[in-house]
Amino acid sequence: MSLEQNNAYYSVLNYLQLPVVVLSANEHKEVFQNNSFQLVAQHYLNASNNPANRHLAQLISSRLLKNDVDKLEVEINNGSYRHIFRFTANVVGEHVIVEGEDITELKRSQFLFNRTNSLLEDYSKQMFELAHTDQLTNVPNRRALFAKFSQLQSNHKDFSCTVSLIDLDHFKRFNDSFGHDFGDQVLVTFAKHVKDSIDDTCYFARLGGEEFCLIQINNKDTFCFANTETLLQTTKTIKLMTPDNSNIGMSFSAGVAVYGKDGISLDELLNKADKALYIAKENGRSRVVKFEGA
Repeated sequence: MSLEQNNAYYSVLNYLQLPVVVLSANEHKEVFQNNSFQLVAQHYLNASNNPANRHLAQLISSRLLKNDVDKLEVEINNGSYRHIFRFTANVVGEHVIVEGEDITELKRSQFLFNRTNSLLEDYSKQMFELAHTDQLTNVPNRRALFAKFSQLQSNHKDFSCTVSLIDLDHFKRFNDSFGHDFGDQVLVTFAKHVKDSIDDTCYFARLGGEEFCLIQINNKDTFCFANTETLLQTTKTIKLMTPDNSNIGMSFSAGVAVYGKDGISLDELLNKADKALYIAKENGRSRVVKFEGA
């Protein structure tokens, strides 16, 4: 079939708004372009993302047909004309009819959808962190502590730990003497000190007020008890500058309960640790006491 005959045969494709190009099945030579394809091809020839000024039909032949792929996406951007087309090839006898579909709006919708999903995921993550983080000290809060304990208990077959309930000594005096801003500074300083002092076998959280909890995982209780006592000694070395330019120190009292021996739920362990904490306070504070009793 001559070129004129091909043009006459395929001229019906000019009624389509979709860009269509016809290529020979064997040699992939161009046979026919409809008017819509010619318009798109001219924009592609002048596109900024086509520095070699390659013809669109040549690109389709080399990428879509020779690489034996199902679809080819082509972005065309010449400033005033910015579109994305997806070209699909269909073999019809001795010819390959390649049809283009403008998927610009689809791509834009996909981008907005993915962007929205990403923002929602980020927002969800931020909300989770806010719900599980103490906003003053930036350490996990009570909700996070209970969730972490449950996770550790479920994930470790031979789980063991000690729970230290820590209460800053005479904290009310800091607030009454120097104001709540200074009291907040004390809490922040203490929390940072603990975070800097522990390793990844420990989990530290603020329960509320001046009360904190330290979980030490899978270590002997004697070792954990010694760690808590060491933490007390290093806390005593901290000096804070008060609003009246004097130095003041801090200390804490702690009660320690052992997983298994004193309970297996966090509520049980905190309850036993609280009883030991009461004894520590009754005996002069600034000390660590193990729970002893039924």
